[in-house]
Amino acid sequence: MTYTEVLILCVLAAMVLPIILVMTGIYLSGFIQELRYLNTEIARTGGEQCRLWLRRRRRLWLSLIPFVRY
Repeated sequence: MTYTEVLILCVLAAMVLPIILVMTGIYLSGFIQELRYLNTEIARTGGEQCRLWLRRRRRLWLSLIPFVRY
């Protein structure tokens, strides 16, 4: 590899990396907000409703796995 190719790769990486980090942050902030909501509902309810919220929280965690769809 020449010096020019290395420089081009470094510039591309410097441009793409912040975009990936911002997109990941946006996704994770939505995930954390939804998780807080579900935990609040779990603490507030009991019985059958609590099981519903626990199921929804489990599905939320499973949604992090790319090939699992609900």
